[in-house]
Amino acid sequence: MDIYRKRQRWKQILFFAAVLIGLGSLLYTNTLVRQIQTTERQKMDLWAEAVRIMDQADFDADLAFPFSVIESNTHIPVILTDSSGNILQHKNLDSLKSEDSVYLQRQLEQAMEENESLVINLGPDEKQYLHYRDSILLRTLIYFPYVQLGVIILFILVSYIAFNISRTAEQNEVWTGMSKETAHQLGTPISSLLGWMEILKDSELAPETVAELQKDTLRLEKITDRFSKIGSKPTLTESNLSRILSGSLDYIKARGPANIEYKLDLPEEPLLASFNETLFEWVIENLCKNATDAIGDKGRVILHAVETDKHVIIDVEDTGKGVSKSKFKTIFKPGFTTKKRGWGLGLSLSKRIVETYHNGKIFVLSSNPGESTILRIMLKK
Repeated sequence: MDIYRKRQRWKQILFFAAVLIGLGSLLYTNTLVRQIQTTERQKMDLWAEAVRIMDQADFDADLAFPFSVIESNTHIPVILTDSSGNILQHKNLDSLKSEDSVYLQRQLEQAMEENESLVINLGPDEKQYLHYRDSILLRTLIYFPYVQLGVIILFILVSYIAFNISRTAEQNEVWTGMSKETAHQLGTPISSLLGWMEILKDSELAPETVAELQKDTLRLEKITDRFSKIGSKPTLTESNLSRILSGSLDYIKARGPANIEYKLDLPEEPLLASFNETLFEWVIENLCKNATDAIGDKGRVILHAVETDKHVIIDVEDTGKGVSKSKFKTIFKPGFTTKKRGWGLGLSLSKRIVETYHNGKIFVLSSNPGESTILRIMLKK
């Protein structure tokens, strides 16, 4: 549980750091936008005053300064209209489209939407209006933080996908390596134990004792076989699933607490499905053992199975402490456990066997603490 929480905490830290960077950039850019908008407004105030001066100037007046003000505007699109809205002149618009009246009218409407028009008083009854659009620099800067935020989100998404792919590949290698090594390490002592069992049969040791020792040795041999199949694609054959379910529950029942009731709910006809007996038996035992651990003092474990047109459905139900809805998917991740001891690999391994090797599905169907928690497996027929 601690390993999983630490991993989740690091993901959250990285996510919030990226969000803070994006928001910081957005706030800073918006500050720059407001400053540039103020500067452009001041320039347009000066431009409007220059137009007024030139219109009202005497014939021999020096117009060098107002003329230079008008000419210095090379990047802010402006449109000058009379009091009736007729366009008198324009500047810094698309030269190829400026002869089109529809284009000019559209630019005028956009200018009036973007900025408040400036009134140029030329006399008691004569007014002109200066309309201007945001400069290309300003418009680019307005959208820049959103583009930047999108790039950051895309980067996080790509990094997350790449990280997950890399982690999955690494997990696959770990699973394979651990399983093969476990099978290899168990192989030699089990072979030796089988030899000793043959010797013990000829000894004076009680036959019952020898039989129990032989059961445990065969159990070790089965565990070794399970581990040896992890990491390589197992062979799936159509078999009697009812037999596997019954045998797995009997195994758990024989070793479970006496205060827990174990029930098997199967149809009368044998359930036939394509699966690998060794691995699927492991899954059922894992789920039943987890159900037993979740109960505590007293309760019941019920193994249901039913056949539909397309699937064989197996439900493992228990009356334990349950699973919160937020952890329905989390419990299948490696390292997640609520127990003080354990690696949190049982359900993760079960998910791998069901979904990767059998093309099935495993998930938490429902959970009501103290009443019923159901884990469902769906196998294709």
